[in-house]
Amino acid sequence: MLRRFILGIVVLNLAAAPAHAQLAVIDPANLAQAILIAQRAQRHYEELRAQYRTILRMSQGLGGMQGYRIPTISATRHDAGRWLYGQPWLQGLNSGDATGAAYWATTVPLQRPSTVPSQLTAAARRTLERQYATIEITDSVAMMGGHQVGALRGYHGQLQGAVQELEGDVLNGLLRYHEMTAILDKIAAGELLGRRQDMASNQLLSHALEQLLARGKRLRDTEATTMNMQLVTWRDARAANAAMVAGTADALRTWRQP
Repeated sequence: MLRRFILGIVVLNLAAAPAHAQLAVIDPANLAQAILIAQRAQRHYEELRAQYRTILRMSQGLGGMQGYRIPTISATRHDAGRWLYGQPWLQGLNSGDATGAAYWATTVPLQRPSTVPSQLTAAARRTLERQYATIEITDSVAMMGGHQVGALRGYHGQLQGAVQELEGDVLNGLLRYHEMTAILDKIAAGELLGRRQDMASNQLLSHALEQLLARGKRLRDTEATTMNMQLVTWRDARAANAAMVAGTADALRTWRQP
């Protein structure tokens, strides 16, 4: 069949060409390869059309899609106007507090250790600095976490709007919204929104972990202080008791009626 087709092309070229023109040179192998490529492309095109028709039949079998429409979930916010003294930071939790000013407006001020007893040993000074560091770490974690919560509340509106737009395209009854390229675009948009939501969730989880870490350090410092006090009691109990007895005896010996 292929030889007959090639022979027909050669005969037509000879009949159409003028007497003085040169004969067209045809490579049978290249021509056969081109025909095979065209046939494969045609079969692939027919397969795509069959798949598209199948998808259309499946979508028509679903009926109306309005039953799949989900109402929006509004983000909760603090009613800062109800609270007189906690209002600054509650407002920061609603809209963000990048500088921490709202947090500092509602916390007890921490004095700087500007005056330290001169007889304080180096070990006691390091203990004081580490106890002070625990409070500073707690403040930093709380400020960042509060600001992140407020920022995500504002981000929720933008994310919710994008989800509603995607929902409108998915549930639209017009055929052009359900063509192959449109479906692929909606799948890509859904994946993008999902990654954005994952990023927001991961940020909240990271700040929750920081809160737990700060709380763990505070509890550890408290336990370490209690244990150190117990060890000091065991080490110096005898000397302290002897000194107390001696001091009490001296006080009784030297006491006089006023």
